[in-house]
Amino acid sequence: MATSSTDKRIVKVNGRNRRPWALPSKEKLLEAATAEIAAVGFNRARLTEIAARAEMTPGSVYTWFENKEDLFRAALEEALEKQIEANAKTLDPSSGGDTNWIVEIGRLVPRNYKDKGPTDAQRLLIESYYASWRDPKSTKKVRDRIARHWQMYKDIILRAQERGDIPTTFDADALATLFLAIPTGLSLLNLAGIPRVKDESWSPILGVLNITS
Repeated sequence: MATSSTDKRIVKVNGRNRRPWALPSKEKLLEAATAEIAAVGFNRARLTEIAARAEMTPGSVYTWFENKEDLFRAALEEALEKQIEANAKTLDPSSGGDTNWIVEIGRLVPRNYKDKGPTDAQRLLIESYYASWRDPKSTKKVRDRIARHWQMYKDIILRAQERGDIPTTFDADALATLFLAIPTGLSLLNLAGIPRVKDESWSPILGVLNITS
């Protein structure tokens, strides 16, 4: 059966028919929800504030999402996915970046380098951890993405061990967990008001650990 011109102007998104020109509204809502959750937290985020950030009406949310919780979960998933994509880009060998394993880890999102304070990426990572155990509907998708984020740390450690930069006697899982825990913990402490440690202060500490080349 021939497809009408009207049919050609329809796209299916999450099982529902949408007009292509309406798609940017979904992105605006996700960006607004991300900013709002980063500002006030998952539990305190409000639909009216998100709609205002997106310059849309609160009712517009229901065009794309079942309810505000559905929007919040989608925002966390989107933020984590963007972190993973940013990490993959910065670790791509074709980017010409430094392959020193400490430098690679330092370049991963959420980064602390030269940040004047906690970033939205850091806040959203903390909120994602929170949602992964407090919100059952978020658990699977969020945890899958957190696991992929952690795997990037492990891959860096494994490559460093293959080059002989890190002794193979060190457990790669343990090191990956440690080096993900450091920026995560620092982000949490920064949010709690603890002053941020200068980047250059970490070099001698890592040297004492005797795991650098």
